[in-house]
Parts: sequence; C-alpha cells; structure tokens
Amino acid sequence: MAFTGINSFQLKWLAIVFMAVDHVNSYFGSQLGFPLWVAWLGRFVAPLFVFLLVEGFRHTRSRSKYAKRLGLAALVTASGNVVYQLLTGAYIDPMTHQPNYFLFLGPHNIFLTLFLLFCMMWVLAVMKQSSMGQKTILFLTFLVLLMLTAASEGGIYLIPMMLMMFALNEKRQRSKLFIGIFVYTMILLGLAISSYMQMPVYQSLYAYLTFDNEFMMVTVLPLIGLYNGQLGGTGSKWNKYFFYVFYPVHLWIIYFIFYLVG
Repeated sequence: MAFTGINSFQLKWLAIVFMAVDHVNSYFGSQLGFPLWVAWLGRFVAPLFVFLLVEGFRHTRSRSKYAKRLGLAALVTASGNVVYQLLTGAYIDPMTHQPNYFLFLGPHNIFLTLFLLFCMMWVLAVMKQSSMGQKTILFLTFLVLLMLTAASEGGIYLIPMMLMMFALNEKRQRSKLFIGIFVYTMILLGLAISSYMQMPVYQSLYAYLTFDNEFMMVTVLPLIGLYNGQLGGTGSKWNKYFFYVFYPVHLWIIYFIFYLVG
C-alpha cells in the first residue's frame, strides 16, 4: 500500500506522546537520568497543535462550539493548576516571599493559549467582512487578545506561528509557510545564541540551547509536510474528546507524583 501521508488524528497522537515525554522530562528528567537533548524532542508539539487549530478553524461547522470546548478545557486545566499551586505553595515568589497570583495561570495550560489564538483568528476573519467602524472595535479586541495570549503558556512564541499558518493556509502556499517558519525559528536560534554570549560562562552552549530551545519548533516542518489534509480516526466522540481529557489528567498525575516525591 502506497504511503499517503499522515492525517490529523495520527498527528494528534504523535503530539500527545511527545508532549507527555516532554512534561515528564521537565519534572523528573534529572532524577531519571534523561540526557539534555530530550528537551528538544517535544518542541514541535505546540506549533503542531497550532497548525491543527488553524485547520480546525477553517473546517469546523461551528466556530462557537469549537471555542466553547477550548474555553471549557482551559477552565478545567486552570482549576487543576490552582490546586497544584495551593498544595505546593509555588505561587509564592521566592524573591519577595509574597504571593504572585499570576502564577495561578500555570505552570501548564496550552488550552488557554489555543483558546486565545482561536479567538484571534476569529476576530481576523470577521474583520475582513466588517465596516470601518467595526474594524476599529475588532482591531482593539485583537490587541487585547494579543496581550493576553503573549502572557499565556508559550503564547509569545506561538503568535507568529499562528499568524503565518492563518495567512498561508492554502496547500499551494505551503512552501511560503515553510520558509516563514524556518526563518522565524532561525531568528529564535540567533537570539538564543546572542543571550548565551552575553552571560557569564558557566555552562556549554549546547546545555544552554537545551534550555532556551524554542528554535527547535522548526522540527514541526516535516510533520506539516506529511499532513495529507484528512481528519482520520473513526469520528467517534472518543476520538474527538480524548485529548481534552488526556491533557489535564496526565498533568494532574505528574503534579501529584512531583508533590509526593518533592
């Protein structure tokens, strides 16, 4: 049988596996003896989810229902984050020893980021068909969403990704999208190396780049290239909602184990 590419369902499963590995590495990598390069493996996950989000935005039959699902998932994940922060006291600033309630947004809530990115796309889509007065209100709304997204998990790095994917969403524009992502990630690599050069030398460049590693989002390119535009799966509710359940549950398990061994 000839290889026909990878569908959306398969890409989601691939992202789920590497996302779980990335989170385990973040909390237990040193204890488990993981090499530093493991931190690079999951960097394609967030931009891949953004790519699939753009595809979902284009093809969904109800943008309002899609947004509600993302918003509800973000709220559920945020509730788990609040419990984690209260149990561990991680919301206390180690420098000032005062509560930093902004920390209650984290440590992880990709659903919040995806929800805000979805809303940004929705505003941009509506702007195309709006009057000048409406465009002004929508533009101000877009700026508010932009600031909120920049403050969410990975948002400041994913906003340019979303804008490129949203603007270059046709298959015939795929080469332009590839060039844009490559240039963007190489800029991030240059900024990371520049930051390293300005710091006191206490670790190797390799070690630093496994920490300041957002440039490795470039690894999403082969997966976008293999995407065949098909949904995949069986179309069941399990296929549709599994990730919405898996994401917060696997984080809660990691939080609980980390709290026990901490």
